[in-house]
Amino acid sequence: MESELLEVKLELEDLENQLVEEVKKRRCEGSELDPRNYNSWKNLIHYLTLRKADRRNLQLRLHNAGLSALSNSESHVRFQLQAIQRRLGRSYAHNELATCTYPFAKTILEENVHRLFGQQKSKSSQVMVTLDGQNGVDSAEIADFMKRGMRIARINLAHDQQEDWLAIIQAIRQAEQICKATCKIYMDLAGPKIRTQFLGKQGNQQALEIEAGACFYLTDTEEGLDQSKQVAISPTETSILRYLKVGERVLIDDGKIQGKIERRISDTRVEVRVSHIFKKKPSIKAGKGINFPDSKLQIDPLTEYDLNVLPFALKHADLLGYSFVNRPKDLRHLIAEIQQISEQIPPIILKIETAMAVAHLPALLIEGMKQPFLGVMIARGDLAVEVGFERMSEVQDEILWICEAAHIPVIWATQVMESLHKSGLATRAEITDASKATLAECIMINKGAHTAAVLDSLAEISIRMEGHRDKKRYTFRALSIAKRFLTK
Repeated sequence: MESELLEVKLELEDLENQLVEEVKKRRCEGSELDPRNYNSWKNLIHYLTLRKADRRNLQLRLHNAGLSALSNSESHVRFQLQAIQRRLGRSYAHNELATCTYPFAKTILEENVHRLFGQQKSKSSQVMVTLDGQNGVDSAEIADFMKRGMRIARINLAHDQQEDWLAIIQAIRQAEQICKATCKIYMDLAGPKIRTQFLGKQGNQQALEIEAGACFYLTDTEEGLDQSKQVAISPTETSILRYLKVGERVLIDDGKIQGKIERRISDTRVEVRVSHIFKKKPSIKAGKGINFPDSKLQIDPLTEYDLNVLPFALKHADLLGYSFVNRPKDLRHLIAEIQQISEQIPPIILKIETAMAVAHLPALLIEGMKQPFLGVMIARGDLAVEVGFERMSEVQDEILWICEAAHIPVIWATQVMESLHKSGLATRAEITDASKATLAECIMINKGAHTAAVLDSLAEISIRMEGHRDKKRYTFRALSIAKRFLTK
């Protein structure tokens, strides 16, 4: 036992040295941040250093020795590491102790949550409700949503027009007066949503038949094609064509049609062979989304349309959602465009919805930490298609962990209680999903006929889970089932 504890001591000491050295190596990076984010940045680097290697054996040995494990240390990595070493007899000078303690990290995260989503009455997740020209102009109904827990209203700038958005904003302001409370306004930039469109004679058709094993073309011109025999699709962003490579996957309509690029015909034309079709009617419809999860697309997520609506968003939005952001340079571009319009930069919400954004998440967070406040949205729609449905649960957790390490609030979005929202009846699976969603600081719900029911259900789920969990740390509240059994 003594020799095993000695090995653990040495491993912990070596691990702490790695944390310190990694921060020293990146000191210049830290000097560019907003000062209030410096400790959060350090902790993020500590967490990434901790997780770059397999620590399962160390975790097991700590557990066997009755020592605190590292699995709940996301927000205060070095402090937790030092606490374990102190239990093993190591002493530290006062100036050697980590300043990012658990209470400190909790306070920083709470400050960030309050700035982004408003003052919290409890630890429960805040709720964001999507409003549009149909469900967002009745101030009495919005006031009812606010009474049931809505704290943020979402306006998707990809839909409706400026007069519709103004009507929604006016209804929100009237609802605030009714409730004597405030509601934050979040606006999504549309981003470059790549969709199917047909060429030439096929252009006026709504759907073209296709079978598994057949081929279609991604191209920017109908020239050289026999359209009576060949299905030709022109992506709405044709600039992506030159980045596509043989062997890469092409997913259409949320992955209902899957294929691989079989050959490149020219700089702007590739042939795709369909491998799977998960539809009753084997056809490709116009206007459906296309995803390229394996491709390194060099595409600017800030479109001309986004630039045109940006002044409106900066005038009215408390939070600005950045769709399809992939790299730090994308964020720098948006900040530069904002600075040409306004001296005030609103908190930006990084919408993580591509495999590339997941891969670049730490770099995106560090770029965002140059501003005082930022947030992250797990945009599960496109993201699930990009990373694969089987891997989605793992990716969700990774995003939550990394953002907690950086003390950055997370919005859990897409299909939250969707059946309840649309039909009035929840499925068992979506209740479990909603429970998982409470790990995030905010939950976004989409449009539906039963918004009030969804808000009531989320409130009850959040309150119940709040008693058992603080983030992913179980708080050990008394269990009714245990009390009932032992008091018989």
